[in-house]
Amino acid sequence: MSPHDRKAMSEAKLRAIAVPVNDHLPMIEADHEVDLRSPEEVLRRLLALWAVVDKAFLGSKSKTSNYFATHNLQPWLSNVERDFLLNDHPSRRDGIHFSWQLETFYFLAWCAGLLACNEIPNEESSVKPILHLFPVGAEKPDRLRAAIHLRDKSEVLDRADILYRLHWAVRNAQVTGSDAPKGIDGGVVQEWHRAVNWMIRYDGEDNWDNVGTDT
Repeated sequence: MSPHDRKAMSEAKLRAIAVPVNDHLPMIEADHEVDLRSPEEVLRRLLALWAVVDKAFLGSKSKTSNYFATHNLQPWLSNVERDFLLNDHPSRRDGIHFSWQLETFYFLAWCAGLLACNEIPNEESSVKPILHLFPVGAEKPDRLRAAIHLRDKSEVLDRADILYRLHWAVRNAQVTGSDAPKGIDGGVVQEWHRAVNWMIRYDGEDNWDNVGTDT
């Protein structure tokens, strides 16, 4: 699909659910201009998100910090993630921040072909159906590695385009004080947008902590 056709398709879907559209937002990259993350990169990012989300929700009961230390996997974490995972007493603010990473975890699991995912984030996200794929005890992440089958580039770019335009609508409502798109959680949109931008290597950014969500 051409960038022009992808833009038109996204705009039509958003208008159909009464989400404001900015006709002047540019097109995103064409398929041939994008190289998706590799299965191994996705594996490592999923494990990092699994670790920090687990700690955000379970606190001191979480064992993921020990898992990363035992297997010397700290290089798979971003600097911010590493600081959080190694902190025995993280702040409440950090706990809330990383609990939101459930959404990036969920969306990247979709990119990895592990979960179904609506185009528009209008229901509660859950990663429970795939937690059995993650290592228990001292296991290596072999089940997860074998289960990852990345979605087609065109399918991922379709999501990148519609999330870009949906995120604009969310931000525009915040800036103008108008009503937010009905039934849409802006925080979820932001996290999904961040996840898909990492997946398509948006702006050439490899540092997870710095992935942009420009609109």
